[in-house]
Amino acid sequence: MDLLKVIKDTERLGVIILFVCPENYSEKGRHFSCNDKYFITINDRLTDTEKIQVILHEKAHYLNQDICNSLTLIPTYQHRIENNAETERIINFMSLVNEEYPINDQLNYIHYMKQAHIHQKHETLVKETAKNLYQTNIKKNLI
Repeated sequence: MDLLKVIKDTERLGVIILFVCPENYSEKGRHFSCNDKYFITINDRLTDTEKIQVILHEKAHYLNQDICNSLTLIPTYQHRIENNAETERIINFMSLVNEEYPINDQLNYIHYMKQAHIHQKHETLVKETAKNLYQTNIKKNLI
């Protein structure tokens, strides 16, 4: 996976990505707006794979316009918003992995979930996404 490609794809949407020093920043990442410009901050100490995952998660918030949603102030709805962003991150990350290493019928999704830092509650999503990517790979003769 290419971090620079993910950054450029996100910046094409009009989002500015900033890498911040951990001494001043304790989160993995965050999206916000200022003066009608949208930003994603990323903790510079993360690995490239972690940076990609954070960008994909925060990009999902941006695309869903979560920052403009007043319901984010309600804790139960905030949980739903985070779950949606996480779902999109997982699907997009799996698609990136599939571009480099086409998913086949031998995928050990439990091992994959551990390596990709995917919570077990998303097991069904990972299995369904892997199945869809596998079927697409067969149709495209990638495997």
